[in-house]
Amino acid sequence: MRVYDAKNIKFKDGLSEKRRKAHVLKALFFAGFVIAAAGFILYLLFFSGFLEINQVNVSGLNKISGDEFNKELNERLDSKWLGFIERERNLIFFDADSFSGEMLAAFPEIREISVNKEPLHTVNIDIKERTTVGIWCFANGSTELDANCRYFDEEGILWGETAKSSGFLILVVEDMRQNIKETIQPDLSQADSGLLADMVLISGRLKEMNIFINKFEIPDKFIGDFNAFTSEGYKLILSADSDIKKQLEALEIFLTDKKAIFKPQYIDLRINGRIYYK
Repeated sequence: MRVYDAKNIKFKDGLSEKRRKAHVLKALFFAGFVIAAAGFILYLLFFSGFLEINQVNVSGLNKISGDEFNKELNERLDSKWLGFIERERNLIFFDADSFSGEMLAAFPEIREISVNKEPLHTVNIDIKERTTVGIWCFANGSTELDANCRYFDEEGILWGETAKSSGFLILVVEDMRQNIKETIQPDLSQADSGLLADMVLISGRLKEMNIFINKFEIPDKFIGDFNAFTSEGYKLILSADSDIKKQLEALEIFLTDKKAIFKPQYIDLRINGRIYYK
């Protein structure tokens, strides 16, 4: 009589094996499908040209060089993700907000920039540049003004470089202060912005009185007083610490009482209610 040990009996479940193989095949098929779909989407988005940006319309460039702007734009479009995918050339992945921020930083003369995508291959860029109000020249540590002159707008934003100039078509400010660190400032300080507002007011009001300003001058030891040189050959001495409107009202009354041949060297308006001249 034979005795069988049940623990040593090898039982093979054929149904379970078939099910396991079926699950493996399904998993492989699903993985292959996902990889194929991902590859197809990758190809469609970045290599087929289906959504490739191939037309960029830029409007509003006047002060800015078109070549310089296009250089910055092409650097953005040609940038590669993971070293080989030109992600920014895809209309969907082109980051309009980030691009706008970069352009505003690269070109301070841009006041506003609008970027609109137009399916399937077009980007429209509309630029509004700052309006030039004048030229601000800095002494920049020397005893005389050098070529460190920059344009500015009504907000006191500085940009570009230009030659020292004079005239009454735009405001010209000669800043003789030695301690101005202009090279690290993209705009005027809050105090200087207030001074600029006074200058704009003075220039506009004097034009109504048929008096034109060739330039404003901020002295080296500036404590609130500044000068306005007129096209008539005399200068006005004004104070930013006093009411500018009242100083101009006093000037208008004073000049009305004078004859046409009145040719002073200067007119001092710093003390409200009083005028000194020579």
